[in-house]
Amino acid sequence: MRLRSSAASLTQPRRLRSFWRERKATSAIELALVLPLIAGMIVPLTDLGMGAYTKMQVQNAAQAGADYALKTGGFNSTNISNAVTNATGLSGVSASPAPSESCACVGGTPVSITNTTAPPCVTGCASGNEGVYVTVNAQASYTPLFPYPAIPSPITFNATSMVRIQ
Repeated sequence: MRLRSSAASLTQPRRLRSFWRERKATSAIELALVLPLIAGMIVPLTDLGMGAYTKMQVQNAAQAGADYALKTGGFNSTNISNAVTNATGLSGVSASPAPSESCACVGGTPVSITNTTAPPCVTGCASGNEGVYVTVNAQASYTPLFPYPAIPSPITFNATSMVRIQ
């Protein structure tokens, strides 16, 4: 009897040692531990990336409205606003505040634009470089998927583009 009890007591430590030496499924355990950390990094980066994409689309929409005014060579607030809203597939982009037209002087070093009057341009500029400018604004909001401590929700993106048409 004594032999059996001592043999049984010897097999228990061997079983424990073999259990700890076993390497099968360790990668699955490591993945289970690391996967939440990876997801915890990827989801916020994707969310903030979508916000950056929204900002770029708003900037592109303002530029598209300014390009429309430049190509037509005239000021039509409704058509410019339509160009802004149709410039992107992103919903919720608006031309807000509405496009505006102004007379301005260009001069100085570095170059500066000084608004003088509303069209028609009747006052001259000291530099002689008076022109008619169109200012186009675009605006859209983005709501992040999750609340972040330092980021407001929703985020309103604004963009402005100015072009000389005359």
